[in-house]
Amino acid sequence: MEELWGMKSILDNADDVALFIVGERDKTVLYCNHFVTLQTGAHAGSQFCDIWDPLDYKQAIKNCEESSTYRYVAEKTPVGSNKNVTVGKVVWTKGIRAYSFLITVHVDDKEEKEREKIFSLLGQSYLNMYLLDTKKWEISMLKESQTKEMQINKPISYDEWKKSFLSDFAHPDDLTITMEHFENGRIKSELKRNNGIYAFQLRRRFGEEYRWTEFQFRKIDAIEQPEKVVCTERDIQGELTLNRKSMENEVIMKSISNVYRSVYLLDLVTGEYETVKPDMLLFGIPKEGVYDELMQIVSELIPDGKQKKDYQEYFSIPALAAAFQTGIENVGREYNSILSSSVNWMSVQVFRPPYLQGMEQKCILTFMDITEHKRVEAERNESGIVIDVLSSRYMAVFFVNLKDGCFHSIKVQQKYRYIEKQFNDITTAMKHYAMVYVLEQYRDIFQEQSMLNKIPEEIEESGAKQEYIYRNIDNQWVRLNIFLMPELIKRDEVIIAFEDYDDIMEQHALSVLYNTTMLANYDGMYEYDPENNLFFTLTYDGEKLVREQKGKEGGQSLQFYAENVIHPDDLQIFMAACSMQNVEECIREGKTVSHLYLRRKFGEEYQQYMYGFHFFEEFGKKRVLIMARDADKEIV
Repeated sequence: MEELWGMKSILDNADDVALFIVGERDKTVLYCNHFVTLQTGAHAGSQFCDIWDPLDYKQAIKNCEESSTYRYVAEKTPVGSNKNVTVGKVVWTKGIRAYSFLITVHVDDKEEKEREKIFSLLGQSYLNMYLLDTKKWEISMLKESQTKEMQINKPISYDEWKKSFLSDFAHPDDLTITMEHFENGRIKSELKRNNGIYAFQLRRRFGEEYRWTEFQFRKIDAIEQPEKVVCTERDIQGELTLNRKSMENEVIMKSISNVYRSVYLLDLVTGEYETVKPDMLLFGIPKEGVYDELMQIVSELIPDGKQKKDYQEYFSIPALAAAFQTGIENVGREYNSILSSSVNWMSVQVFRPPYLQGMEQKCILTFMDITEHKRVEAERNESGIVIDVLSSRYMAVFFVNLKDGCFHSIKVQQKYRYIEKQFNDITTAMKHYAMVYVLEQYRDIFQEQSMLNKIPEEIEESGAKQEYIYRNIDNQWVRLNIFLMPELIKRDEVIIAFEDYDDIMEQHALSVLYNTTMLANYDGMYEYDPENNLFFTLTYDGEKLVREQKGKEGGQSLQFYAENVIHPDDLQIFMAACSMQNVEECIREGKTVSHLYLRRKFGEEYQQYMYGFHFFEEFGKKRVLIMARDADKEIV
């Protein structure tokens, strides 16, 4: 019922107004108010033409298509005779196209106009509504814009519309992330990953002020138009809505409530804090106040002078603000403490909250008892077990008891730490981890690999470490390592370690794609990702291939590179060669390399260079390999 928002309760309590929402494709009732159900017995899922005259429905739809809204007086309807009927077009949940039938008492013209005015508000939930063709990448207006600033009279290029919107309405501080949200490739991948729905929030300029709006892209539920996507923009200033990171945000909030014993919301501008969760760990701290006072109380709980100074330096307002400005996600340290006789180690963590309105200049400060964690770590170190396990390449390390499935960590990333606190056995924990962090196509085999009853048998048979490689929801490669505890006769414990595998996978992929000998034959080689508009340099240092992104972070990196390297007179030729249209055409027709003589900038001068463009597709991803060499040299 999200499309009708606050009107639902009004409609369901009305005793003289009937409303049907009918699917365009199969004439199924998608919604009807309570009055309709009482009068006819119809409900969501009923066939509309079982209760409504099929011939009348057909004629009403035909007239509606011609004029977008059709009004007439029906002598007989399922909810009474002599009724006013207003038929209009709507887009329902998941992008389903539908028709609305509003049936009201036939009254004089003045009252009828008032009713029409009220009903028209149902269609005004959105500031703007567009239709996006993801095949032609053209966008058109579905209804008249409330903002009047982005009115489109005929289909235009989506890239042209996007560029205009970003330059005119995006908040300067959010420009990079907003550009990423609107990327063509990002839209297609998110729609595919999220069952045809992609939503995000941004700050949009209205006159002299900025307000929060939410954009939603929804695929149309129609086989004949799989490339069509409905895009809506809605004012959400002051509302709490879900975005594409809703699942990750939920995990963060769960970790706050279940792991940390003290949680505070800190304002980096005013220097004030407020308590999110009562201070069960740190006593004597006021519910709200000045952050300097809170820091003083915590400092007194750290007996070691060096650690106390470290805490005061790392967690001061200027230090936190400076850290977050560099793009760091969280600041965390561990300190010896005198909290109580049983709590003598605490972890201090500060991280930015989810990208939500009202939280732009705030951060979350947390304290946690890690005494047991430090005890286990010390115990393992004394046994000489964790030298390899604590290698920097591991993101998280868990020790698992094979008898009962209990586990504990000696190393774990901040956002995974809640797993140890919330779950008692490894099987339940790994099942939850898979649902939250593992990409769907890898999820089932991940759970199978990490099941407790399979671990001992497989490792005992091979006598070696078991490995499994998967992708997480951030599209990064991760390797799961499972091996027995060394130097233990009983062998009643195994180690599960998570390893960042992106760099290794990238090296393998680059070695397959680009021969290092070929790289040596050119003065410069580059890779361009046209779907996400990312531009990379390719170099070989004698040991490994290095792939480094160039240009601005996120979008526009190709444009940035070209404008700073290619002569202005040759810029159009270079950009045309890298256009999505040319890339797709060359891949489709099997074109290999075309050479262009372009002038390349060196300092303040330009030299003639020969450029080769090789277009290919690897693992479903379009790529452009660009080879550059001094035109005076011979191409091998």
